[in-house]
Amino acid sequence: MSVLFEAIMFGVIVAFMLVGIVGTVVPVLPGTLLIWLGTAVYVWHVGAETFGVGLFILLSLIALITGTADLWLPLLGAKVGGASKRALLLGTLGAIVGTFLLPIPVVGTVAGYIAGLFLGEYHKHRDWQLARKTGWRGLASWGVATAVQLGGGILMLIIFVVRVLTL
Repeated sequence: MSVLFEAIMFGVIVAFMLVGIVGTVVPVLPGTLLIWLGTAVYVWHVGAETFGVGLFILLSLIALITGTADLWLPLLGAKVGGASKRALLLGTLGAIVGTFLLPIPVVGTVAGYIAGLFLGEYHKHRDWQLARKTGWRGLASWGVATAVQLGGGILMLIIFVVRVLTL
């Protein structure tokens, strides 16, 4: 019975993690967080010593870095792309306002961020081309952040499955 319970638990947690993988691309679900929670539940069940404290810490760091990529990577990408501080500030404010303004929060967040970058850059330089380029770089950075989250989620899932199957 114990082996059956372990197998069912493993299957449920992997299914939960697969939902998390989908959530890294469909931003309505907290993808990386779901994957990490699945790992945490399993580690809690079998014990940290059995799973490995170091491995759990590694998975937690991967979750933290990739799970927050949609917060820091668009700002970093826009900054590297030459966005002014004003554009970055307005982009951040636009993301916050857009999240609550539009009926689909994720669309509102991205649209508000891009609009804020665009308006901030135009207000500073009075150059539509530069403002447009900054907005596109911000959108591209958001896409890269999604890819980073997807890659981190898949990496976490692979590490988890390999570890559990080799226990």
